[in-house]
Amino acid sequence: MKLRVERDALADAVSWTARTLPKMSGTLSGILLDATGEILDLSSYDLDVSSEASLPSVVEEPGRVLVSGKLLADIARALPAAPVTIASDAGRVVLTCGRTRFTLPLLPETDYPPLPELPPEAGKTTGAAFAQAVGQTFVATSKIDTMAMFMGIRMEIVGEDLTLAATDRYRLAVRELTWSPAAVGFEREVIVPGKSLFDVAKSLSGSEFVHLALAADERSDRSLGVVGDDRKFTTRLLDGQFPKFRDLLPRDFSSSVRANVAELSDAIKRVALVAERHMPVRLNISEGEIELRVGASEETQAVESVEASLEGSPMTIAFNPTFLLDGLHALDEPVVVIRYNEAAKPSVISGAADFEAEPATDYRYLLMPVKI
Repeated sequence: MKLRVERDALADAVSWTARTLPKMSGTLSGILLDATGEILDLSSYDLDVSSEASLPSVVEEPGRVLVSGKLLADIARALPAAPVTIASDAGRVVLTCGRTRFTLPLLPETDYPPLPELPPEAGKTTGAAFAQAVGQTFVATSKIDTMAMFMGIRMEIVGEDLTLAATDRYRLAVRELTWSPAAVGFEREVIVPGKSLFDVAKSLSGSEFVHLALAADERSDRSLGVVGDDRKFTTRLLDGQFPKFRDLLPRDFSSSVRANVAELSDAIKRVALVAERHMPVRLNISEGEIELRVGASEETQAVESVEASLEGSPMTIAFNPTFLLDGLHALDEPVVVIRYNEAAKPSVISGAADFEAEPATDYRYLLMPVKI
């Protein structure tokens, strides 16, 4: 194999492909390079997730080699700004870039498993919209849990409606958006590994469109594919019965309070500086302001107030400050609307265009209070 590629294009493709490299050593720790025609394909696969990237290249001798994925990723990031020549011979591959040359041993390519095929296309949406929706729900996934479904994002497709939801038992994030289904009447409910989907969606945020590949019948395929530009990703779906999340969202609220998202977020960060582990932040909600208070004693305490608009009854509610900030940071609007019924019942956070506008309905962040 012998070919020439642009340095930046190679670095981007290797970075994309390396995301699914397993931590173990051996054949699966490699990145497969396959040069044919005028294209260089790179791929990695750990039997659960796969990543593929294609980039234009000048192929003098077609071929297929497997090299250490971690080494290739480290090298690609460090190469100088010059075209890269990749050539294989006698059990090794040589990367030459300007006056820099790296020689790597080949891994046994014959032991490398075949890549999974993409399921049928289910539909598409813009890369920016998909990345935002996944990011807004990923915040509510559990980062460490014995039940895999709480580390996943539930994806529900009903025709032109795409709904993403995630929960770690203490909070629930739900994002609804419209998309373009590939077939009329397509319906499917799946749970996708949250961290993998978040990383992929973020990387494809600049793509004009992101295509989701998903079989209509779960018995025929238990995988999801994501395609954008010259990038492909597949993952096995998670098992488990996701909670009936719509039943958890209150339909009516007795009160609501509005505040500027940036002002409230900054104030929470400041008062949380004195919070010990598991210590909540109290929101003393009254007409005209939200008083934030953290501290269990007179010696160590923080208090700050932000301007607010109250509709309904004053209330004192306590939240985990990190969880509260996650919900605020996920909002796309400048004003936050916190709707509530009782101090011991969950509140729902939404965004609004201003202090008079109706709360946005496409994103809701339910947060359980902390008992005080």
